[in-house]
Amino acid sequence: MRVAVLACVERGFQYVQLENNSQVLVDMIHGRLEPEAVLDGILWDITLIKQQIEAVKFLYAPRACNEATHLVASYVTHIGGSHLWDGFEPEWLFNTLVFDVNISIRI
Repeated sequence: MRVAVLACVERGFQYVQLENNSQVLVDMIHGRLEPEAVLDGILWDITLIKQQIEAVKFLYAPRACNEATHLVASYVTHIGGSHLWDGFEPEWLFNTLVFDVNISIRI
C-alpha cells in the first residue's frame, strides 16, 4: 500500500481509491486496529505520504472480487520493471477483466 500511495503522488493523482485484500491491513490504516509492530513504520509512511493527495480511500476487496489485480501483480513480479497500461489492457488479461465485470465474452 505504501508503494501504491507513493506511486499516486509521483503521478500527480489527487483522488484515489486503493483496494487491498487484507481487511486487517485496511483496518490498521484506518486506525480501527492497533498496528502490528512490524508494520508500524510502513503505516507511518502511508500516513505521511497520503497527506499529499486530496482524497484517498483505502478499501477492502476480497481476492475473489478482483482476480485481474492479482494477475497483474503476478505478471509484474515475474517480469519485473515498471508497467503502465493506459487505455487497452494486455490481451492475456482481457478474459479476466470481462469475468470481473460479469460479461459473457471470450476471445
